[in-house]
Amino acid sequence: MKINAYQVVAVLGSLMLLISGLMRFSYSGSPKELIIGSLYFAANIFIFCL
Repeated sequence: MKINAYQVVAVLGSLMLLISGLMRFSYSGSPKELIIGSLYFAANIFIFCL
């Protein structure tokens, strides 16, 4: 499997969004923030890497 530079950037950006969602969840206690972060992560992986 060949990995392109944009895929690496997409994964790093997705991880940052996921971490951001986790941090917002830890501050607010709202599961919605965790779900949104997870969906962003999954969407970016799906769009850029598959």
